[in-house]
Amino acid sequence: MSLLEKLAQWVERKPLVLLRFEDGFEQDLRESRRGIHRFTVAKPHGAFHELKLPTLCLAEMPEGVTRKCYVGVVISKSAVTTFDSRLTVVKLQALNLSSFDSLQTKVVEPTFKTALKQRLAGGYFARALSPKLSVAIVKALTADPENRKAIELAAFNIPKLRQVSTSEWEQLDAIKTAMAAFGLSKTDFPELVEVPDGSDSALNYLCSHALEDYVIAKDASVVPGFQLLEKHVTGRAVFQKKDEQLVVYTANKGPLETMFGVDLIYVNETLGNTVMVQYKMLEAHTDPVTVKTDWIFRPDDQLKDEVARMKLPPITGKVDDYRLHRSPFFFKFVQRKGDGESHKSFIISLDHLNQFLNSSKSKGPKGCVRVSSEVLDGA
Repeated sequence: MSLLEKLAQWVERKPLVLLRFEDGFEQDLRESRRGIHRFTVAKPHGAFHELKLPTLCLAEMPEGVTRKCYVGVVISKSAVTTFDSRLTVVKLQALNLSSFDSLQTKVVEPTFKTALKQRLAGGYFARALSPKLSVAIVKALTADPENRKAIELAAFNIPKLRQVSTSEWEQLDAIKTAMAAFGLSKTDFPELVEVPDGSDSALNYLCSHALEDYVIAKDASVVPGFQLLEKHVTGRAVFQKKDEQLVVYTANKGPLETMFGVDLIYVNETLGNTVMVQYKMLEAHTDPVTVKTDWIFRPDDQLKDEVARMKLPPITGKVDDYRLHRSPFFFKFVQRKGDGESHKSFIISLDHLNQFLNSSKSKGPKGCVRVSSEVLDGA
């Protein structure tokens, strides 16, 4: 089966995404560190709710009276603030396409023309197409050899569609042999994968294997939208955003974790809010029957012990605020493998986790309880 045939099957399950950017975005993007090869954009959660990722995307970028169109891959979406989610786009390739509107002339069937016109109507940033319309557009675009090449180059970055050539396999085998020569296992993963933009190096095949302590350390030092003012060896970091001050305490493997069963504590001194987070890593698991891969965490005695410690001292004073819920305890589940920079994650409250573990959704094929990335994503 060819790459394009596999891609047609893929977009039937995870439909094509249209992205519309504002005027001047492309110029700003090309001046950024990674340019059009990898970038992120943040929008309100609702802008991305219908997207099923990773999948192919078409991007339209206006420059004055002209427009440029690209094909690439949207690899992930993740919440970065209370109101916003971050979309990660990689490997944009230029298309021989003047605008999204011109797509209607390339689609043959009247039904698809009408459906596309309806999806293009109105103002939006990201929009997913229907499965059948996605296949029709991919087939229409690949009729042009230039567009076909661009789509193949982009689709290569959807992990399950990769086709490794003999030379690429030889490169990868050489890398694994070098790792073995230095005493590393061929199955070991790097902490960070960084190659020049546009590189076809086989290093692109290496996934980064994140350790929980490293994830906690990064989150304790980087808070989207805030500037790090100071960081202490005691594990206290102070962040500022305009008049808002946030203090983050690293509780991991310290007395605060012993007391509350959490790894990080966020204290918003301006708003008087406290959030406590416990981290858990999701491991890849392939079902031997369906051959379907999911990311799971199996609850253990350590989890039970941590949950038992997640209790606040009794409140003796008068409650006079308007909080919807007083519990500050949350869990962050992070996929073990990624590129070292972006590892898909999910954050849920302690109460929601307890509800999830007591529901049928947490039961695996053999009846065992587990936290499933696929189920969390759907929820």
